[in-house]
Amino acid sequence: MISIRKILCPVDLSKGSFLALKFANAISGRYRASLVIIHIMENPHLDIPGGETGAFSFGELVNLYKEERQEEIIDVLKQKGTHAVDYEIIFKEGVPYKEITDTARNIKADMIIMSSSTSEKSEKIAGVTTERTVRFAPCPVLSIKTDHDQEKREKMEKVGDLMDTSPNAKRTILLPTDFSEHSELASNYAIAFAKEYKADLIVLHVIETIAEVSFMSSVDLPGYGTTSIYYDGLLKDAQARVKNICDKAIEQGIKAREYIIYGNPRREIIDIADKESADLIIMGTHGRKGFSRFISGSVTEAVVRNAQCSVLSVRHPEHNFV
Repeated sequence: MISIRKILCPVDLSKGSFLALKFANAISGRYRASLVIIHIMENPHLDIPGGETGAFSFGELVNLYKEERQEEIIDVLKQKGTHAVDYEIIFKEGVPYKEITDTARNIKADMIIMSSSTSEKSEKIAGVTTERTVRFAPCPVLSIKTDHDQEKREKMEKVGDLMDTSPNAKRTILLPTDFSEHSELASNYAIAFAKEYKADLIVLHVIETIAEVSFMSSVDLPGYGTTSIYYDGLLKDAQARVKNICDKAIEQGIKAREYIIYGNPRREIIDIADKESADLIIMGTHGRKGFSRFISGSVTEAVVRNAQCSVLSVRHPEHNFV
């Protein structure tokens, strides 16, 4: 069961962030949730024009800036569609991803909804902020893809839900899994969303090739015989685990199917999502830091950055809403 009471939506005033705000407003309305909108000023002295003229004090300029930005945000919230039961607009100064994650923790947000757009110059920063938020967030993050062409943008502006809700629409959720505790939590989300939105579920496991592992970690390649036995074991284990997830979904009346392939997880997840026209990718994130992240990379962040659909990322054992 999906139970959402409070949503946090960061807004940097770009087109992408306003599209994500419309989306967050609609989702808040569907679940009768409160909506908190946050705008972060990284450097108010640079962000707010006019300080050098001396016509106003800096404090007055900040207040004027906040009033104007608040009006822009309220204009978006007043547009037609489903609305949050109530909303609050807050302004912060500092590093965006840190202020977002700290605020989410302080207000006990159930979900963060934000744009993952990376197409426009002004939104490349938003893309990086989204990836860092995904890594450190204390709750699930729904990264909304907002850098589509005009036709898709217009469709997103009108959509009132996570996916196309018309009766005959084909809806598909992709669940990439590496069988970790984070992925196990993601599978619970994927099954819950697939059931609520009457979507098909694709459970994907990518067996990373030894060549890929060797390249990333500088480990010498084993001989052919050893490699063959190694892959046979991985495949049998993966088949059993993926089937178990599909069986759980099928018990809930969900149409589910398996996908086990070899390759680089970052590339394969994005390619399968494209090939299957996925509406939403739901996956776990490890939230690694430092050297361990450098060695393993972050598959989730790569997917958020490059996927052509929205991504819901979850991390165990942080706050969750399923």
